[in-house]
Amino acid sequence: MSNAKSKGRSEGFPGMNALVEKLVNGELKLRDVESYVDGSNKAAAVRRTYFETKAGISTEHIGQHSIDLDVSHGARTSNEIGVIQTIITSPGELVVNGNFASGTYPIFIAKEEGMLTEGIARGIGVLNAAGGVTTRVEKDGMARDIMVTTGGIIESQVLADWIKSPKGMAFLKEEFNKHVGAHGEFVSVESTYVGMDFHIRFVGTTGAANGMNKVTIASSKTVKAMIEHLIETSGMRIDLASESGNMCTDKKPSQINSINGRGVSVNAEIIIPKEIVAEKFGGLTPQDIADLNTRKNLVGSNLAGSIGGNAHMANILSGIYAATGQDMAHVVSGAQGLTYMKVDKNGDLYVTLRMPTIEVATYGGATKNESCREVLKLMGLYGEGDDEGNTRRALAEVVAAACLAGELNLIAVQAQKELALSHASLRRD
Repeated sequence: MSNAKSKGRSEGFPGMNALVEKLVNGELKLRDVESYVDGSNKAAAVRRTYFETKAGISTEHIGQHSIDLDVSHGARTSNEIGVIQTIITSPGELVVNGNFASGTYPIFIAKEEGMLTEGIARGIGVLNAAGGVTTRVEKDGMARDIMVTTGGIIESQVLADWIKSPKGMAFLKEEFNKHVGAHGEFVSVESTYVGMDFHIRFVGTTGAANGMNKVTIASSKTVKAMIEHLIETSGMRIDLASESGNMCTDKKPSQINSINGRGVSVNAEIIIPKEIVAEKFGGLTPQDIADLNTRKNLVGSNLAGSIGGNAHMANILSGIYAATGQDMAHVVSGAQGLTYMKVDKNGDLYVTLRMPTIEVATYGGATKNESCREVLKLMGLYGEGDDEGNTRRALAEVVAAACLAGELNLIAVQAQKELALSHASLRRD
């Protein structure tokens, strides 16, 4: 058993049972256990044993892990009790022809849904046979909306005009770049107001990191400097209302993200010759697949009031995000993509995706988790030392290409009317 594993177990250190008893009696809070032991590996054992005592069971797996909780505690986690483990699968290696991702990339899915891996595997086989997926980054920038309060619509319009002016824009850009860190950069700022409620949406890049925290800090400090400057120079009445006004939009479905993007906005496409379609999908024609995509992903999604229109992007996103240490809540916005298919002039199948909100990181946060770091290294995309953020953009392109594989396969399976049967057997050539 490795050193980290032995640290993670509840047996074998003096005084543990006394601490568990204090937790049971309410004399000690879960968050304070670290004050009584040497590190979070031992603290996790105390907390885990406390919950075992309350539930009357023994946990055999939560404490068996190679992750060092002493390293993750504080910056990434708190009140640890152990590790939840899931199986990582690979549906194969996908050819991606992008600006940032160029080559063959292994795809990894941390999700225990066998059909998902098998489906992506068949999609990958088809895409590779057709030469791989072409991807392009349309936009890149993490957004944060800071909300302020003005004296009313007259001052709100004055503030909006100032923000758009060369002087205002230069002030905000300088302040933002001052606070976003060495690897970050101002991209844009826009404003919207409803009476005295005034929203300022900043967008910035942050190297290989996801960038939410960096952009929040930079945006907040920039607005505070702006308020001080405008009160001093113009006498305007402006107060900070909230460091997030929900026009970001973070971890919620929104049209603004669907239109303007957040994180990395990626387009992906491929033309699949009709011969490959027929061979790989049991005699289907490009028209069969394109027609169902229109009726399901475009018309059906419109009837449901969906933002975007796709078959199951969230399935692929959640599997890749879990494997690579992404913030799982970003599946909400990432799954607002659009899948479009048509038959081209040669009778072949044209497939394209627009995914405007792929919020990923290749360094920082949970990507430093030992398992997730290894997955990113297997992909050749771990972002340590990547000041420009090219590994992050490459990962976004790979994510979009993998989603295309999953979308294509599911539509084809449903066009074959074999969705139920495919749970028992699925060709993956």
